[in-house]
Amino acid sequence: MTMAGIQPDNFAFPAVLKAVTDLQHLNCGKQIHAAIAKLGYCSSSVTVANTLLNMYGKCGDIVDVFKVFERIAHRDQVSWNSMISALCRFEEWELALEAFGLMQLEGMEPSSFTLVSVALACSNLSKHDGLRLGKQVHQYSLRIGDRKTFTNNALMAMYAKLGRIDDSKAIFELFADRDIVSWNTMISSFTQNERFYEALTFLNLMVLEGIRPDEVTIASILPACSHLELLDIGMEIHAYALRNDNLIGNSFVGSALVDMYCNGRQVESGRKVFDGILDRRLGLWNAMLAGYSQNGFYEEALTLFMKMVGFSGIFPNPTTMASVLPACVHSEAFSDKEGFVISGCHEDALILLHDMQRVEAKIEKNDDYEGEKAASYKPNSITLMAILPGCAALAALGKGKEIHAFAIRNALASDVAVGSALVDMYAKCGCLYLSKRVFDGMTNRNVITWNVIIMAYGMHGKGEETLELFRSMVAEGASGGEVKPNEITFIAIFAACSHSGMVNEGRNLFHKMKDTHRIEPTADHYACVVDLLGRAGQLEEAYQLINTMPPHFDKVGTWSSLLGACRIHQNVELGEIAAKNLLELEPNVASHYVLLSNIYSSAGLWEKAMEIRKNMKEMGVRKEPGCSWIEYDGEVHKFMAGDVSHPKSKQLHGFLEVLSERMRKEGYVPDTSCVLHNVDEEEKENLLCGHSEKLAIAFGILNTPPGTTIRVAKNLRVCNDCHIATKFISKIVEREIIVRDVRRFHHFRNGTCSCGDYW
Repeated sequence: MTMAGIQPDNFAFPAVLKAVTDLQHLNCGKQIHAAIAKLGYCSSSVTVANTLLNMYGKCGDIVDVFKVFERIAHRDQVSWNSMISALCRFEEWELALEAFGLMQLEGMEPSSFTLVSVALACSNLSKHDGLRLGKQVHQYSLRIGDRKTFTNNALMAMYAKLGRIDDSKAIFELFADRDIVSWNTMISSFTQNERFYEALTFLNLMVLEGIRPDEVTIASILPACSHLELLDIGMEIHAYALRNDNLIGNSFVGSALVDMYCNGRQVESGRKVFDGILDRRLGLWNAMLAGYSQNGFYEEALTLFMKMVGFSGIFPNPTTMASVLPACVHSEAFSDKEGFVISGCHEDALILLHDMQRVEAKIEKNDDYEGEKAASYKPNSITLMAILPGCAALAALGKGKEIHAFAIRNALASDVAVGSALVDMYAKCGCLYLSKRVFDGMTNRNVITWNVIIMAYGMHGKGEETLELFRSMVAEGASGGEVKPNEITFIAIFAACSHSGMVNEGRNLFHKMKDTHRIEPTADHYACVVDLLGRAGQLEEAYQLINTMPPHFDKVGTWSSLLGACRIHQNVELGEIAAKNLLELEPNVASHYVLLSNIYSSAGLWEKAMEIRKNMKEMGVRKEPGCSWIEYDGEVHKFMAGDVSHPKSKQLHGFLEVLSERMRKEGYVPDTSCVLHNVDEEEKENLLCGHSEKLAIAFGILNTPPGTTIRVAKNLRVCNDCHIATKFISKIVEREIIVRDVRRFHHFRNGTCSCGDYW
């Protein structure tokens, strides 16, 4: 149309925006918005503006929803409905209700669509507030004579979610134009409130009225069959689903069928259903894993879990782990495996371990358990190997020591895999000497144990000691031992050399690893050596090394290492080359954009830096927020950059302001080089003051006795200013502060850092 020279009007734009909304193409929608603004339709046509509101709401941009809404001069009913609906979609329930109030203040009459959104908002409030406001919405609908089916459906769902299922039932029985949504709402409400016989009765009435059950009906009624152990009725429903192709392939129907069969101890039938569904979502995997675990098929559960993690691309959640960890406890096939570690949901894993211990204590006391029926939930070596990485990731030293003590009391510490996990845990909690003590006390070590201790010393910047450990490992293998260096060993060695500035040693090992140790360099080894050279400022050699890599190698790691080095040494030219290659390979990775933007900022190229940030935003790529952890009194406290959610945030920010004044008197000058240039210096310093590691350090200082070592973990690299500031803080408060960032450890003591400012 535009190519033909015909200008779109207020009829064409809504149609195009609807297509954009259906395709969920936000960038395209923004381009069309620009064309609309250019032609003046934003202000002249409320229909076009309403369609923009709907597009931004459904494509996930709440900021632009507000901007468009505020610029509509003459809002109509659709404008308000679109705004309220968008707020509900973003789960801004209170704001949605506030908008509903403002709509009436402007004299705009709510419609059925308004009431549906408002009822949804009420159902997501607390029970007291939700019922109070929900009843007012219901009264209003009666007052204006709104008897539409979808309004009644929304009110039924609201009452059911707020625990007033009899009120839902009363509405259902009072209106005649019931559709399948009406029936599904009642059946699912009965099931969720454990009124299973009523759910089955309503299913029967629904069929008698000539309404065919759909996938929501089936997924809602099968749990009732499962709880009542009515397997025959469940099998009849399964047969109905088999006769309807659109039902049997549905993942939610599949999950309910698997759950029903497994609860009825028909695990093989449950597995047949699982295998027959191609669109396997997390709920279906969890249903099958729970079915295996509950019925004692522990090895099958673990095998399925490994398949899920390794091949499906689906990440486990706490529900998954609740099935997998008990399977680990009971499985004989996995009891002698080495290096089998489950990690990811670390805080949930620690909570789950506590629950396992609590259940085991009840069993030992014979509290609510019968001896023959009670399964053992006592953690074993597999459980500890699954939990210890969580302690390491959260720097939860206290909890890690508890688990170590448990392992000693239960004769599990001698297990080579548990020992290796303990070595790793202590090292990542900043206690290198305890890590080495555990390592030295192990009578049996494998290649994993050696790799862990070598990596530990490397992370702590102990380059010479790392090479000495490597030589001991090689000597042990040469004297008849089974342990020999592998690919991971060399990754750990190169990282250690990089953190300690040992360029020649790392380069020499790289060149002879194939001939001397018969290990072919991989893409990961090249990436480590590029990092080693780049960190030392030898950027040109690092760039040439990338160009000599075998063509089939994945170069993401090497280009990423070079880009990071260019950030350290402010090399714009090579930084642009590295970033160009990375953005072609991984256009949705935020760190590539951030590093290039920081390179431009450091060089004073603010326009280019802002352009990169703009491109990043347009691509929908979001930077991972800075986050730091500190353990105190058996609990892990988490802080985000600029955090005000912690109960003591006001006290922490106040303390940091006082501390900043003391630091200035000692000579501290904030490094504001990479803070956005379009704010003044005072604001830049305020932004720096809210970095997550500073908040965690302040929390540690205020809550631990004088002289206590403070241990903090961070998910990103420590910035220059925080590194400088922490040196001053360690001197002023006379504390050792250990910070673990994403790359290495920093031991701050008396105004200096163990890294020697080389990181």
